[in-house]
Amino acid sequence: MFVRLDHIYLSVKDMNRAIKFYESILSCKVKHRESNTWADFDIGNGVYLGLINPNIISNKRICGNNSVTVFWTDNVDLLFTKISKLSVKIIHKPIDLDFTDYPYRCFQCYDTEGNLLEFAKYNK
Repeated sequence: MFVRLDHIYLSVKDMNRAIKFYESILSCKVKHRESNTWADFDIGNGVYLGLINPNIISNKRICGNNSVTVFWTDNVDLLFTKISKLSVKIIHKPIDLDFTDYPYRCFQCYDTEGNLLEFAKYNK
């Protein structure tokens, strides 16, 4: 049996605002969009990041703070500078974690829809 990550989707309140944010940080355009209900980005290796309107799934779904999505980057500090200009709430500036067995540099922020994101560089 083979299992691999296929996609992750985030609940968003404002599809256009969320698309603009993710196009900016991922440096790519939406691969597929279904009106105001769904949009996805091909982030490589057959893995997709999806954005979904929670109203089409369930009125019990909430936006923001359901999980932490971690993006790997080759330059945490440069990406932090870019994201700092996007008017989103920064949780912490880039730091080097001292509780890992390998170098791990990261920062966290919320996206435009209230989802917690982490951007990290590490080598295992």
